[in-house]
Amino acid sequence: MPIPASIRRDPRNTGKGFSAHRGFTVIELMITLAVLAIITSLALPSYRTVLEKRQVTSAAEQISAFLSSVQIESVKRNEPIAVRYARAAVDSWCVGLDNAAATCDCTVTDITDSDSCTVDGELRVLQSSSLNYPGVMSGTTGDGAFVFDPVRGLMIDHTDAAKLHLASSRGKYALDVDVSATGRVKICSSDSSKKVPGYASC
Repeated sequence: MPIPASIRRDPRNTGKGFSAHRGFTVIELMITLAVLAIITSLALPSYRTVLEKRQVTSAAEQISAFLSSVQIESVKRNEPIAVRYARAAVDSWCVGLDNAAATCDCTVTDITDSDSCTVDGELRVLQSSSLNYPGVMSGTTGDGAFVFDPVRGLMIDHTDAAKLHLASSRGKYALDVDVSATGRVKICSSDSSKKVPGYASC
């Protein structure tokens, strides 16, 4: 009958049948959690700053792109294009285009409604719900409508101008989408205390 080989135990093993390796002690775990809490508290303000900047810059860029296409489309089609904008609340606003009249209502989403903003029968409206960060429209300046002249690419009424004011959720950052009578659309900052880096003053 074969004799079983003797089992040699690791001298570092202080217990019978137990590995010398051990897990975290309660104190080590508490220290780890404390360090993580400190790191999180330091990173949170930075994250909020990035998020607030993103709220206004994303909305401003989307609105600017939408409005910039109006002047080009008016000249290309050789017909007036009207822009209608309205704001009911910070998260309830709209901008609409119409190639028939400036009396369209951008709050109307039913294309069969005679007041809807359409171009060649297609609804052309940018609403707050279309944006990644809708609750940013803090106000507007202007009479709510303007029309582009297709010949010169300018506003038909030279006294017209529009400005859409955007602000982050906590009001730390603000930008304006400014449309001049020449049709130029630019993003700028009118409040130096809420200026977003990378954008010029209005």
